[in-house]
Amino acid sequence: MARKSAQTCDPAVEQEFERGKAYEQEQAHEKAFACFSAAARGGHAGAEFCLAVCCEQGRGTERDLSQAVTHYRRAAWRGNAAAQYALGQCYADGRGIGRDEKSAYEWFRLSAENGLAAAQHRVGVCCLYGIGTEKNFQAAAQWFRAAAEQGDHLARCDLGSCYFSGRGVEKNERKAYACFRAAAMRGCAEAMNNLGYCFRFGRGVRKNEKKAFGCFRAAARRGCAGAQYNLGLCYARAAAWRKTRSRRSNGCAVRRRREAKAPRACSRAATDRKDSPEKALEDAVYTITLYARTFEEKDFLAMSEDILTSGYALSV
Repeated sequence: MARKSAQTCDPAVEQEFERGKAYEQEQAHEKAFACFSAAARGGHAGAEFCLAVCCEQGRGTERDLSQAVTHYRRAAWRGNAAAQYALGQCYADGRGIGRDEKSAYEWFRLSAENGLAAAQHRVGVCCLYGIGTEKNFQAAAQWFRAAAEQGDHLARCDLGSCYFSGRGVEKNERKAYACFRAAAMRGCAEAMNNLGYCFRFGRGVRKNEKKAFGCFRAAARRGCAGAQYNLGLCYARAAAWRKTRSRRSNGCAVRRRREAKAPRACSRAATDRKDSPEKALEDAVYTITLYARTFEEKDFLAMSEDILTSGYALSV
């Protein structure tokens, strides 16, 4: 396998490649494909990569995944880091070629060594879960750190998870919180969910239920399934607490407790809204159902039905 090296092409070949990029920006895909083909015949690795993308997406030519893999491989052997990463993805997903996790890892690793941040993060994931290679938590943390230093927010989030659990690095919840916060500020939904967990239970930061609820809600709106589930539980607990308080205020309880007592966890933040218990219950069922549909989890679909039929029977 080839490492990334300084590419020296004929000026005419480079000019043809630049012309293809200009056509691509103008949405003239057929002309761009012709220019990339001419540059690729002259040995231009970037043109080979662009040809692969055209074949994979059907731009300027018919969609052909096997041909895309061929072009990715040619560009990868010429040291193009993006092509090496893309070829690894083809092996990992079985697109245009048989699925092979070991080969995928090898191409990801080569791309990572050539400095591609996305590949460094992917290698870290492979080392963390033993995909195509043996599990190595320390190596995973090192790759996550390398990618994070290049601005990869997903890698920053995963590095925070390593600090939180002590896998590959010394456990440090404050550093974990700092990583989650930095990634969340870049728009990472998973980091927002993890940040909510830190605020909810006071891990690495002072406990703040309102901030936890806000983090769960922000992450849920961005499609994070775990945050949708956590937000659903917040709403469900809020609905349960509201109904309990309503019964007590109607004289149903033998002994009334202090009205100022707040529910546990994030349900306090959820109850700050003036909605009815039924509205909070509806929000709970909706967010938990989103989570269930994301992973096709029948147990969580059943949970939504239980919440709906049990009269908000969740502990507060």
